Amino acid sequence: MKEYRYFSSFILIGFGLFYFFKSIHFTPLLPYYSWGSLCILIGIAFLAESRFGNHSDFILPGILFSGFGLHQYIATRLEYWPAEHTMIFLLISLGLLLTYSKKGTGKGSGFLFLAISVFFIFHEKILNTLGLTNYIDFFNHYWPVLLMLIGGFLLFKKK
Repeated sequence: MKEYRYFSSFILIGFGLFYFFKSIHFTPLLPYYSWGSLCILIGIAFLAESRFGNHSDFILPGILFSGFGLHQYIATRLEYWPAEHTMIFLLISLGLLLTYSKKGTGKGSGFLFLAISVFFIFHEKILNTLGLTNYIDFFNHYWPVLLMLIGGFLLFKKK
């Protein structure tokens, strides 16, 4: 247990505080008793282990958990906030690029996921600019197939 000391410590302290305040019905935190808060706590634990425990492989899950937890709160308050699939790609790209800054690996994948998330954010404007407004519904329906094709290409391409 000593190997992941910071991760275990932050999880236990964070969950303990979360459930303690929930059990005593601490009203200022009432809107935050949800699984989004637990995701943020898990993400912070991963990031703490990455920073203080020198485990740079924990950056990506830390960014994913804490970012997705924050997304759950922000998405309910802002109507123009990007959809979940867009945020997942954006969070993966951020995590990979931060891992690249620490370890030196993951730059290509980070920029690929960043490009995909930017395309998802602005796909209607991009298709309108290119004069492909008739294909917006087609894209909205078949974008998963495009992702599978890109993934298959990356999996089977020769170096």
